[in-house]
Amino acid sequence: MNHILENETLTVQIKEAGAEISSVRQKENGHEYIWHADPEVWPRHAPILFPIVGRLKDDRYRSGGKTFQMRQHGFARDRSFNVLEQTRNRLTFGLTADAVSMDQYPYNFVLDVAYTLQDNALLVKYTVSNKDQQTMPFSIGAHPAFAAPSVVDQQMQEYRLEFEQSETLDRHLIRDGLRSGETKRLLENEQTLPLHPKLFEQDAIVFKSVQSDKVSLVSQSSGKKLVEMEITGFPYLGIWQKVGADFICIEPWYGLADEQDFAGELAGKEGIQLLEPEKSFHCNYTIRFF
Repeated sequence: MNHILENETLTVQIKEAGAEISSVRQKENGHEYIWHADPEVWPRHAPILFPIVGRLKDDRYRSGGKTFQMRQHGFARDRSFNVLEQTRNRLTFGLTADAVSMDQYPYNFVLDVAYTLQDNALLVKYTVSNKDQQTMPFSIGAHPAFAAPSVVDQQMQEYRLEFEQSETLDRHLIRDGLRSGETKRLLENEQTLPLHPKLFEQDAIVFKSVQSDKVSLVSQSSGKKLVEMEITGFPYLGIWQKVGADFICIEPWYGLADEQDFAGELAGKEGIQLLEPEKSFHCNYTIRFF
């Protein structure tokens, strides 16, 4: 079921399935900002990544001396959330641990996701609460896919990323869904990164320690912003496009895929957050639509 937020500028649709943004449409001209989730290409719009980000080695992890199985990006994106609050411009969803989740993730969690529409901006807040009696390891992240026509030409650089300030950033390379430990410098004291499909032939671009609070998707030909994401506090940033598809994902993360040789407990891997019993973790990002 879809739920609608709207104001004078935008109409936003969010599904109970995965608490996933499925549409953001400009009222003035009907422009759609969110990828339409073509099942023949990539069947998602903007999944929530929890309780892991990325892939686990062999799709398994250890916790408390036991081994568990979990698919890439966790299970939240495939679960139905409950609606906790809805007004014309605010919508809050909740997901709680149950017998199904305990088979994959043996922790008593509560995940709340709040969407607030303000003018041309959608504010998204994640709250993870530990209702267990043990420290809870987890990761969380966003994966919105923005409709980006004209990226299908292998030689075309129709879009660029524009950072708020100059950045020196290494790409942390992915092999078979896992971090290889290799890096490649993509930005050297620069603010813009031209995007084209060849960049994604080695999977997602993964950055650590981005200094900018804001990153924008900009049309090279017109110089106009499509969207701007405010990602203050997120330690990792993923950029992804399925090669040949007409969308680009900008993904702020608290977490990373396993390294290829990782063999430790979940609590010890890079990017994992450790939440004490009866404590809550909060993070938020904002998307502005132009």
